[in-house]
Amino acid sequence: MLSADFIHHLLEQYGYFVLFLVVIVEGPIATIIGAFVASQGYFDIYVVYAIAIAGDLFGDLAYYGIGRLGRVGALARIWPLLGITEDRLARAARYLERHGAKMLFFAKCTQTGIVILPVSGAARMPVGKFLWYNVLGTVPKALILLLVGYFFGYAYNSIDNDLTRASFLLAGSLCVMGLYLLVRRYFRMSYDNR
Repeated sequence: MLSADFIHHLLEQYGYFVLFLVVIVEGPIATIIGAFVASQGYFDIYVVYAIAIAGDLFGDLAYYGIGRLGRVGALARIWPLLGITEDRLARAARYLERHGAKMLFFAKCTQTGIVILPVSGAARMPVGKFLWYNVLGTVPKALILLLVGYFFGYAYNSIDNDLTRASFLLAGSLCVMGLYLLVRRYFRMSYDNR
């Protein structure tokens, strides 16, 4: 993960192009810092918003492409090492067909995109549908991060830590809820089978 100070230095030195590249790699904090730099008069806030959306979507498409292309060639040999079989990919495809919008929105709100985005590609989710759901999640997320950066950007180191903690807390809470529901379902099924 790139440090917030390093990103800030790059943006001051090299401008919009570097902002685009850094948003692809580290979207949330780069968007916040880009908005902060805009609040100081170095960048245009509307250009930062457009770059934040474009860079985030480009990065998401790259992860999607890795998943999609990963089903053939050399990458296809890695999937079984990760416990991903054709059966699991088929189940993921069925799940994404029913819950794709929720899963991608969840990925945009937490740090789980690195898992969900390639699986969307590997499960052959249609690229148009993938992009549409991502746009629906990216546009408001980028706006919120932009406003945070513009008005509170001076505290970007603290914001970076808080964002990471909040997303892990949200992901952890959802995992605990999911585990609870699975255990409850298991015990109900075992009780019904008596």
